[in-house]
Amino acid sequence: MKSKWVPKNHKFEWSLFSFLLLVIVVTLISGGLIYLKRTAEDRYNRKLEEKERLIRLKAEEEDRAKAIEERKAYMQTRSYMEDVAREVLGLVYKDEIIFRPGASPTVTPTGKPDK
Repeated sequence: MKSKWVPKNHKFEWSLFSFLLLVIVVTLISGGLIYLKRTAEDRYNRKLEEKERLIRLKAEEEDRAKAIEERKAYMQTRSYMEDVAREVLGLVYKDEIIFRPGASPTVTPTGKPDK
């Protein structure tokens, strides 16, 4: 009958194989964790940049809203109404004299300006 005795060098090979397998598994797990950490950092950095961009946009919109409110307040004043009447409608006060560039007034013999 054959003996069930296992040579000592066979146990050595098995423990070496176990050690190498353990090293490979640990390396794969470490690599996976490093990859996950880097992707998490990339996502965090992208979100941080997006947050900063949104903060800038919010500040710009607040400035725009403030300018609109100032314009709205100005549009309620008499000075705005006068400006619109002058520029858009061409209206003037009764006692105003309008000077236009390039136009020379003609004077009649009576001394009154010609219309």
